[in-house]
Order: sequence, then C-alpha cells, then structure tokens
Amino acid sequence: MLTLRTKTGILTCAKNSIMSCKNFFFLYTRLNVIVFTLALFIYPHIEVAASPKHPVTSMANGVYRENIRTVQFFREGWEFSQPLIELGSDQRLILKFDELSGGSTNFFYTITHCDAEWNQSRLVQAEYMEGFIENSINDYASSVNTMIRYTDYMLYLPNEQVRFLVSGNYLLSVFDEVNRNAPILTRRFSVLEPSTEIRGEIKKSTFEGYKGRDQEIDFTIDYSRFSIQDPRTEVKVVVMQNGRADKCLVNLKPLFVRDNQLSYDLNSENVFTGGNEFRNFDTKDLRINGYGVINIEYVNPFNHVTLRTDQIRRLGEYRSDDDLNGHFLIKNDRAGNPDLESDYIIVHFSLKISEPLLGGNIYVFGGLTDWQCLPANKMEWNYELKQYESKLMLKQGFYDYQYIYIENGKNLIDDTLLEGSHVETENDYQIFVYYRGFSSRYDKLIGYRTINSVKR
Repeated sequence: MLTLRTKTGILTCAKNSIMSCKNFFFLYTRLNVIVFTLALFIYPHIEVAASPKHPVTSMANGVYRENIRTVQFFREGWEFSQPLIELGSDQRLILKFDELSGGSTNFFYTITHCDAEWNQSRLVQAEYMEGFIENSINDYASSVNTMIRYTDYMLYLPNEQVRFLVSGNYLLSVFDEVNRNAPILTRRFSVLEPSTEIRGEIKKSTFEGYKGRDQEIDFTIDYSRFSIQDPRTEVKVVVMQNGRADKCLVNLKPLFVRDNQLSYDLNSENVFTGGNEFRNFDTKDLRINGYGVINIEYVNPFNHVTLRTDQIRRLGEYRSDDDLNGHFLIKNDRAGNPDLESDYIIVHFSLKISEPLLGGNIYVFGGLTDWQCLPANKMEWNYELKQYESKLMLKQGFYDYQYIYIENGKNLIDDTLLEGSHVETENDYQIFVYYRGFSSRYDKLIGYRTINSVKR
C-alpha cells in the first residue's frame, strides 16, 4: 500500500494503482496555484488576501507555553547568526527547542509571509512557498543522563516538505496536535534575494545632543544591479542593533540619491545608544564554579547556581570585556551531545542597589529571556540585603545578560540606567533593504549586511 498525507486526510492506494495515486497527488499539490491563477484572470482587480489555517495573533518572536524552553533559531553553521538565508541557495535554518516533560508531543508548523513591517503579506501560500500549509516536526530525542527530563526538537528549513519561492520576511509558527488555534512558539526569519551592495561604518555620533556615548551608523546602498524607479518611495531600510527588535530603526530616508546609490549619512536619525558590554556567566561544568559563579548546590531536583552579586555600572568607566552580544551557547563540558546531555538548572541573580526603584521594575534581560520582559524574569527587592533578586531555570551553557529598567506605565526598555552607555562598546548592526515597486504585492528583501562597531 502507498499512503500519502494530504490536507483533507490520508490517501491510501494499492500497489497496482500507485501510478494513478501519484498522479492524483501531483494534481492535488498544484490545486492552490491553479485556483489562484484562474482568480487573477477572472477578477483582475480584486486583491487576494492570505488566510492561513492557523491564525497567528502576534507576528513577533515569542514562547507561549511554560514548559517550552531554550528556543534557538539560526543559520546552519553559526549559532549566533541572524536567521536569514539566501533564496535558492543550499543554506538552511535550524530551529531547536526543548519540551520539559516525560514524553513527546506531535508538533506541527506553519509559515506565513510578511511585509517589511512584519504584517501578514497579501500573498497566498502557493505564491511564496512550495509545500503543504501544515507540516509535522519529526526530529526529536529524549534527554540523556540529566536530572530534569526533557525532549529536544529540531527542524531544518527549507526541507523536503518546504521550499521558499520569494524573498522577504517570514514567520514560523509551531503548534501542538491538541490546540491548533494557538502557537506554542513563533520565530521571525528572512529570505534574501541579494541585489544590492551595502557599505558602511560605525563611528562616534557627530550630532550635538548624542556626543560621547552613542554610535552613529552611516551607510550607502548601491543598487546599480537592480532596477528601481523611485528609490525614495520604493525602498525601505531597517537597521537593528544586535538583532534586537527593541533596538530597531525604521523608515529611514536617504540624505541624497545619485548614480544608483542611496546615501544614509544622516545626523540624529541613525544614532543608537552604544550601551555596555553584556555581563556573562559560565555553567558548562557543574562540578566547578565557572566564570561569574560563586556557589553550586544541589537541592532536589535541581542544581542551584548562585552568581556573584552585581553592581550598577552606569557611572563606571568602559571595560572591553568579551561577550556574545546578548546571546547564549548551550554546552556541557562533560558530555558529547550538548543538546541532549546538558541539564536544566536554577540560576540566582542579585543586583546591589541602595534603594528600591519605586517608579518601575528591573528585569534580567537578554537572549536567556528571549529578549522579553515578563513576570518570570522580573526582579524582586530584598529589604534585608538591600538588593534586587531573581532566579531563572536555564539549560547548562555560557550566557550573556544585562539588567534593564522599565518605567511604570511604559513599554520602553532602558538598558542604560543600570548598565551605562559607551561609544566604545562592541555591537553588531544589521541592515535590511526592502523593495516594493509600484505594481508589486509584497516587499522583497534585496539587501542585507552586518557591520560591527569595532571590527573592520
């Protein structure tokens, strides 16, 4: 018998009719394209809006279930890379995450095409991707020799079920078989159609109000290999610091356009706070106190790791400490497979401060908290010790972190009040160049480059 998975059920064919079954499957997978093409001919002035099977309420990165941990998403070969691949290349993205439980769950994923502002685009699925709307995650394994049991899941994109047809922004959403109306996690990624050349540099801000602590990113986009009729309206540029959605500049307009080049040598519009180097700690080996660790104690069922008490750095001088620009590395020095043999631990943080900050809240922040400010990573004031404290369940490895402040009633993250800001700080800046022509229905990603503030 031959069994094929379709959107409407399972199709089973006897051996003597395998050929006819394959023909049916071929026709079935092309159905969306045929229907959409006919619609364009019959109703040429009607915009066709995408309607995915699973509605996604948030087009941002997020984890929506407490037992889903250690989500990683990167280009194969470099764990700290931006989740971005070139269209039509052999590059792949890797998604990894853990489920804290004794067994496994049937997880499924969908992929949604987005515009430059991360809204759902007007393309139907057959226009931006080959494959079914929904696919299963079949690569998973149970943890080995760990105190805390978990199941590690892995997904490669593109794969045999999914192939991307256009460039732009995408959202990956993962669901389980029980509740297919709400994702357990979402992750943004991009597909690049390289058609431009980007040159730039990071320097001390020249704008009067930003001198001394901020970084200015000046860059030029060469589009001589790509036809653009009106660069000021058809091109959108996004600049991010260290891949952070909360440190992002949008709607930048070029200072001038000439000789197929866009110049963004601006004044205040392209300025970022330099910030400070991230703090970090090492839990790759639980038999010794790693960097930043003062005590390790086992209290059933977890190993509890206490970090040294931190001090406010706002008024301190700049120190050139190596960091991962907020990211983390999963590793167990005493095991061969870090994904399956790294244990979960409780990490205790403390920040010494003379008085509580009554006007807002302090959070432990970075890739270890998925760049989110949630109740789980909010710090509490210890009146006796006069310090803020928090604890997080994390997987063994090497982690960066910072302390950030959010004023009551506001959503603005302040990473300088407690950490300080210096123009010398090493940062990565990601530049995205999008294009949408007058008759286009989606935003193409035609340029991308990472520029480091220190490395040339």
